[in-house]
Order: sequence, then C-alpha cells, then structure tokens
Amino acid sequence: MVRKKSTSAKARTRKRAYERKKTENRVNRSWRKLLLIVTAVNKFLRLRRCDIAVACSTSDLNTSQSSKIFLNNVSFVQKDIEFTYVNKTDAMNHLEDLNVVQATVKYLISKVCRLDYERKRQLEIRKKTTVLKSTRQSSWFHKKYSQDNLFRKRESERVTAIFQKKYTNNSNFREKEKIRSRTHGLEKYRKYVTFRQEKIQRSKTYILNKYHNNMEFRNTHKANVLAKYNSNQITRLRIISQALNSYKKNYTPMMQKQRRLYNQSRRILNKYNILQSHICLVKHRNLYVNNLNRFRQIIREGPDYVCISCRLALFRNQVVPFVEKKYIKENMSGEIKKRIQSYFNYSSSSQSKWICKLCSDKIKKRQMPSRTIVNKLKVCDVPSELKELNNLEKHLIALRLPFMKIVNLTSGKLSNRLSQKGTKGPLHCVPSDVQDTVTALPRPVDKSMMVRLQLKRRLKYKAVWEEQLINPNDVRDALFVLTRMHPGYRNININDINENMNI
Repeated sequence: MVRKKSTSAKARTRKRAYERKKTENRVNRSWRKLLLIVTAVNKFLRLRRCDIAVACSTSDLNTSQSSKIFLNNVSFVQKDIEFTYVNKTDAMNHLEDLNVVQATVKYLISKVCRLDYERKRQLEIRKKTTVLKSTRQSSWFHKKYSQDNLFRKRESERVTAIFQKKYTNNSNFREKEKIRSRTHGLEKYRKYVTFRQEKIQRSKTYILNKYHNNMEFRNTHKANVLAKYNSNQITRLRIISQALNSYKKNYTPMMQKQRRLYNQSRRILNKYNILQSHICLVKHRNLYVNNLNRFRQIIREGPDYVCISCRLALFRNQVVPFVEKKYIKENMSGEIKKRIQSYFNYSSSSQSKWICKLCSDKIKKRQMPSRTIVNKLKVCDVPSELKELNNLEKHLIALRLPFMKIVNLTSGKLSNRLSQKGTKGPLHCVPSDVQDTVTALPRPVDKSMMVRLQLKRRLKYKAVWEEQLINPNDVRDALFVLTRMHPGYRNININDINENMNI
C-alpha cells in the first residue's frame, strides 16, 4: 500500500514536471534547428567540393609551385575532404567561407553539447530521485508487510486475485506463465539436489495418499500396472528382479524388524492353525460320538411298535400310544363311528396299542389314512406255486422287467451282503410278452426236466447277465395261478400254452 502525498509534495511534483516539459520542448526545438543547419552545411560543402574539383581540373598546368598553397580542409564536421591545391586568390574567399561555416557549426555543436549535458544531468537527477523514492516506498512496504499481519493478508489476497484474473482472462499471459513456470521448475529440478529429492518425495506421498483414498484411481492404476505387466515381458522381468533384489539386499534395521515380525506372525499363525485344527478335530469327534450315542439310544429298541391302523413295524419316536377316545367322540354319528373303527385292526393280545403319527393325524381329521390296511393294502398269502420259482422263472412270467442301478449306501468294514442298498439314476420298466416267452420254451419230457436258461441285456450282446436252470412245468403252473388271481394276466391264452407243452 503506497503512502499518500501531501499538498506541498504534489505542488513540487507538478512544478518539476512543468520545468521538465519546458526543457524537453526547448531541447526538441534546438535539435530540430541543429538538424536543419547541419543539412544545409553538408549541402553547401558538397557543392563547394564539386566547384573546387572543376576549378582544379581546368587550371593552368604551367602554374608555378610557389603560387599554390597547401590547404587542409579537414575538420570535425567533414572528414572526407582530400588535400588539394588551389590558386591564392580563390583560397582567400574559400577560407573566409569555411571560417564562417566552421564558427557556426562550432557554436551549434557547443550549444547542442550543453543541452545534451543538461538533459543527461536532469535525467540522472530524476533517476536518482525515482530510485530513492522507490527505495523508500519499498522499505516502507517491506516493513509494514513483515509487521502487520492484516496488511500482509490483504495484500496477498489482492495480488492473488489480480494474478488469477489476469491468468484467466489473458491467454497470452497464461501461456507465458505456463512456459515460465515449467522452465523454472525444470531448471531448478536439474540444478538443486535438495529440491529434486523433495519433489520426488512429495510426488510419492501425493500418489500414495491418492491411491489409498481414491478408489477409482486405485482401480485404474492397478489395471494399468497389470496390463503392462502382462503385455511387456521386459517390464515383467524388471519388476520381478527388483522385488527379489530389494528383498535380498535390503538389510536395513526397518527391514530386519519387518522380517522378524513376519516370522513371528507366521509362527503364531501356524500354532493357531494347529490349535484350531485340534479344536475342530475334537469338536467333530465329540459331535460324532454324540450322534453315535444318540443313534444307539434310538436303536436300542428296534422297530417293535406295530401301528394299529397300517400294521407297520416302527420305532418308538414314530408312534404314539393309542387312545380310542381321541378318535371316537360321543357326539359322532353311528356311521362315522363305524367307519373310523374299521380303520383299526384290533389284536387279541393284551399288550399296549400304538398308532403312527400319520394315521393318527388323518383319523383325527375324519379321513382315511393312505397306508391303512383297509385301503386295499392287506397282504395275502403267496401261493406255493409262486414261492418255488427262482429268479429267472420269475423273469419269464413278469409283465414288467425293471432296470435300475443298485448301490451300497454304507462304506467301511461292512460286507455288501449286510450293507443297505439304494437305487441311483433312472428306473426303466420294460414290458415283456409273457405268452410268447412261455410258448418259446421247449416241451418237457417229464415233470422233473430242467432247462438251462441264459438272461442277457440284449440278444446281440455276448455277455450273459444271469444263467440258471428252470423247470417249464413250474413256470406253467405259476402262470395258471396268476391268470386266476391277477387281472393283468387275464388276456393270456392258456390253451396255446397247453398245446405247446403237449406237442
């Protein structure tokens, strides 16, 4: 901030400016006159030189040497005049003219020199005054800028605003400022080692902070590094070698401490993993033991509880005690009571009665259980003709041949005979023409005749799935029994089979 001037100082400044302007006008007029006079003198001297040269060329060659004088016309004004000889009568007139011109030029030059000296002196005085004034203002400004915080802040804001406004509006200034700052930064970066190290450290810190805080920058940087690592083999080898060398050759205390902490953490993790594996092993072992004990507790009593409705042998947790009052209420009609009583298959024994949960729920809803014996699920006695058949004989008279994959459900030391079985994959039921199969059998000679029969999956296969001896008479008797009992065998013509057997 510039200090304000007083009224007297302003008056002195105006007076000095007026005097300086008068001096400049006078000097300009003097210089203009001088230029005109010098131009006229040059023209005059040039004409005089031409006249003298013509006179010298037309002069009498017999003129004596004594009648001529040596004239040196060289002065500070004209330095290109050569030495010539003229007549004495003409020389006097010429010298008078030259003296007049020389005196005029000397006067003009002295006046010009005095004016030039005065101008230079005034210029130096003005320069000293300006320097002194600027020095006083600068010292006052620096003193106030260093002592007054408010002034310093206001001045900084003002300069910053001016710079920003000029940088925004003036494109030439903006380009020059960019070039200047870039050039200055590069020169300073090359010359000063401390500045270079600070710049590198500051850039590293900035990149690390941006990498940790900005997720988009972090993902972009990772993608770029990964793409360069995968595409450029030289970069990949360089990164690998740098990592190996930095790890092997870095024996700083910080690195040693990191390695010691890393090894310690690895030991702790290994110990923790061993402990966790031991805990998991004990936990699973206890779980296995508990489940095994629970299973043994459950199977301590076998499926000895028979349901009064479906006659299935079940475990204790699958049945509830049978209480007739829960299912037959007093307010029920006689027809409903009779229908519900038909679901129960009372036994003559005095043992406690049980009913499965499924049948109990259905009967409470006054519905017929799906697996009750009354629902046409009573098991009849198997005739003796069907009991005596082996596997191949049963295949011959079966209407459907099931194909399935049977696997063992348990593993371990149990044999295949004792292990539980289960089906895996799809189940295919292939229809079979029983009449053609039985008709194709050979005619037996007597009732004890046996025929060797091979069962294949397909006739074109060489491998035999099963091979046994069968009795055609037993097959025929079993088929007769099935035609009388089973509705699926009603369409089989028994007469054709008898005729084939009697042929």
